[in-house]
Amino acid sequence: MPLGHPIRLALVQFAPQPGSRENNLSVAEALVGDKKADIFLFPHLFSTAAGVDEAARFAERADGLTPTFLRKVALSRKAYVMGSYLAEGKIKKKNPFVRNLVIDPSGRTIATYDAIHLCSILGEPAHLSSGKKLPFFDLLTFRSALISSYDLRFPEIAREFGLSNGFLLFVAGAYRRSERMAWDSLLSARAVENQMFVVGCNFGASPNEKIDTSESSHDPFGGGSAVYAPDGRKIHQAGLGDQVLILDIDPFDVEWARTRYQYLTDAKSTVKRRHIHESPLDKE
Repeated sequence: MPLGHPIRLALVQFAPQPGSRENNLSVAEALVGDKKADIFLFPHLFSTAAGVDEAARFAERADGLTPTFLRKVALSRKAYVMGSYLAEGKIKKKNPFVRNLVIDPSGRTIATYDAIHLCSILGEPAHLSSGKKLPFFDLLTFRSALISSYDLRFPEIAREFGLSNGFLLFVAGAYRRSERMAWDSLLSARAVENQMFVVGCNFGASPNEKIDTSESSHDPFGGGSAVYAPDGRKIHQAGLGDQVLILDIDPFDVEWARTRYQYLTDAKSTVKRRHIHESPLDKE
C-alpha cells in the first residue's frame, strides 16, 4: 500500500432484537447495502444479542447463519469483514465460545479469536467457555487485532498487542447507555497508551426506545461507535440509532506518533506477551 494511502472503515451500528437472529441479520444486510469500504466491523454477537443463559441455544457451527453472512458480505463488498457469534464447543456439552471472525475479500477466514475475558457479574463463566490466545493478522499490510466487548476493560491484552507492533485494534462492542462514559474513555485510553488506532463498533438503541438508565431493567445499548487516533483523539463518532459510520484513516499516523513520542520504547513494562500470537490462518 502506498505511503499515506487511507483505509476506509465501515462501522455497522444498529439496535438488535435479542434472540432474533434472522431479523438482526436482515437489518445488518440492509444497512451494509451497496456501501463500499476496505473493512466492515459489526458489534459484539450482533446476530443474536442473546442473554447469557441462552448462549447454548444460539450456538452455531462454522457453517452457521452468522459465519455464512459474514463471508457473504466479504465477497459481495470485496472487503475485510469482522464479526462475532456464539460458536459450538468442540467437546460435546462444552459451553459455547464467543468467537470473533476475520474474513478477507476472497471469503477466507484469516483469524479466529475466542474471547478471553468473561463477565462474572453477568454470569458468563457459567454459560460460556473462554479462549486463551489473541491472534494478530495483517489488514492491507498493517498488523491488526480484534477483541470482544468485555476485553476492552483490561489494558494488559491491548498492551501486549501494542508491544507486538500493532497498528489497528478493533473492538466489537455491546456497551449500555449507562456505560457510554466508560466506552468512550476506554477506547481513548487503549489508543493513546499504545499509540495505535482503536476502532469500536457498538450496538445502537431504537429511536423510539425510551432511555431511562435509572431502571436497571431498562438500560438499552448506547451507540457511539467511534474511531480514536494514536494520540487518543476522537476522530469521529456515531450517534445513537442505526447507521453505518464510514470514514478514512491513515495507518501511517501510528508510525509517525511512535517516532515523535516514544512512549512504548520508554515504557518499563512488566507485561509479558502471554496471550498475543500470529494467526496461523493468515498466510500472507
